[in-house]
Amino acid sequence: MRKSVVSRSGWNPAKGSATKSNFRDLRRRGIRAIPSAMDSFKVKPEQHEMRLDQFLAQAMGASRKKAKQLIDEGKVFLGERKVIIGSWQVQAGETWALKDPNEASLPRRKRYLKVYYEDPDLLVVEKPPGVACERSAQTLTSTLVDDINDYLRRAHPEIEHPYVGLMHRLDRETSGLMVYTLSRAANALSEQFKRHTVGRRYLALVEGSLKKSEGTIEAAIVKDLEAKAKKMKTLGGRGAKEGRAKTHFFVLERYPGATLVEARLETGRTHQVRVHFASQGHPVVGDRLYGSKLAAPRHALHAAYLEFRHPLTNKKLIFRSKPPKDFQNLQERFRAEALGIKRPSGSRPKGSPGRAPKAGPTRRR
Repeated sequence: MRKSVVSRSGWNPAKGSATKSNFRDLRRRGIRAIPSAMDSFKVKPEQHEMRLDQFLAQAMGASRKKAKQLIDEGKVFLGERKVIIGSWQVQAGETWALKDPNEASLPRRKRYLKVYYEDPDLLVVEKPPGVACERSAQTLTSTLVDDINDYLRRAHPEIEHPYVGLMHRLDRETSGLMVYTLSRAANALSEQFKRHTVGRRYLALVEGSLKKSEGTIEAAIVKDLEAKAKKMKTLGGRGAKEGRAKTHFFVLERYPGATLVEARLETGRTHQVRVHFASQGHPVVGDRLYGSKLAAPRHALHAAYLEFRHPLTNKKLIFRSKPPKDFQNLQERFRAEALGIKRPSGSRPKGSPGRAPKAGPTRRR
């Protein structure tokens, strides 16, 4: 359920409206455009005959380097015409658009944004599995940032170009809670992530039976430079300084061949939960990159708990999220096996575990 919050300025996000003075205040705090899969900007009279790269940087609130990169990648259009010259002079009244030339031929996924909290500075949402947090060179479908931009434009049309700031990431196949900033002032939240004071808990189905009911995995995590795909590995023991990482875990349920655990992160390294449990011989179910032998629609990992202090009011905010249906289906399958319930021959519920096919080459995402 979406949590309705009335801000000190009188904006009730649940009503999807705000006074013009509220939005002027938001703009004064630096709200600018961050490009989504497709964005457009109109040239103002004072921007007449400005260089394209300079205009684009100004319109997006981004660096000149980023603007040049978009131009060089062929993602800047005037009408249907692609322009790849940074020194091109824009004309007042023109509308310039950012487009991904490869995206038009790709299937569009159905978008649904589950909002847990919203105020003028923060947005807490649930990331579905299979959706990237932000756009990259390897991203061929719309992202969570695209969904958020679309949502903000529909809910608050008074803001022409909403600002969306990324504070942390979840892997593409991981589901769960994420917080984004909606103003530059709220970017102070990043300090809490740097100091590791943000509370994050994950639910994970891992292979095998953990010997202890609770414990701590402490091993540094670094890039595996020998791997063809993007992969991490553990380094040494507790003495390793580079990539320090610590994960506390608590067993919630035990099944034949698998264990449901809650993992609490003291640090926030790339693939931390996945790498730490794999290093103990208990990879996350469905995580072929780190050696899972059980097939599943995706790796069974869900960001279920998020706790931090509001960067502007210092109020403590706590959010909890139940895992999505595919994760619950895996749980039910393991529970049924634990009770000795046999499924009809040849049938397997969607999302139930099976033996993974022989591993082939891993594609880079």
